[in-house]
Amino acid sequence: MTNVSTENNAQKTRKLAVQLISGGLVGGIGSYAAMSLIDPKTMNVDQIIVGGIGLIYLMMGLFVGFGPLAPKLGSKILNVEDEEEIREQRRMLTGSSIAMATIGAALAALALAAPEAAVSPRAGFGGIVVALEVSVAITARDWKYYDEMMWQLSRDAGNLAFCGIGAILMLWGSAAAVGLAAAPTPLALVALVAGGMLLAIFVSATRAGLMMPR
Repeated sequence: MTNVSTENNAQKTRKLAVQLISGGLVGGIGSYAAMSLIDPKTMNVDQIIVGGIGLIYLMMGLFVGFGPLAPKLGSKILNVEDEEEIREQRRMLTGSSIAMATIGAALAALALAAPEAAVSPRAGFGGIVVALEVSVAITARDWKYYDEMMWQLSRDAGNLAFCGIGAILMLWGSAAAVGLAAAPTPLALVALVAGGMLLAIFVSATRAGLMMPR
């Protein structure tokens, strides 16, 4: 019994190491590619923050999407029990991957949008509209496939995001109204919502034990 437990712990440790290394490599490559395409010195703080959040969404979408494409290898880098679980969750994983990658690309485009830039203001705004439409369509399509854990995770993340973002906006707006702080910029609001939702998902997943190696 002890040997089995030791072997399971060793497998979990190896899997965690693979996940961390893979995530670090993907993040590093993504960051290098982004820095090669843009000049941070020409961007303000809000643009950099929104672009960074967009890059996280995009990398997560690509990372998750790798699982359905290669279940055997995906089972080693994603937090699942085995490749069979990936096959069972193919529809959900594919949908989540597309939604997150689309949101990430749209946020990155919005951060770069400007009248004289490669991304026009209309294109930047249009990308956000399309990303939201895609996300809503995928959620509506996959809603009936949610199990009890997914329902609970969605509710927890939604409640955390609503309460957390709402509280920050209330305090920030109140402070700005009485001259104690600068009013939030449009991109700051976008960053707050997108980043707050992402953080809420991570917190809810951690509370549900989904961030521990399986």
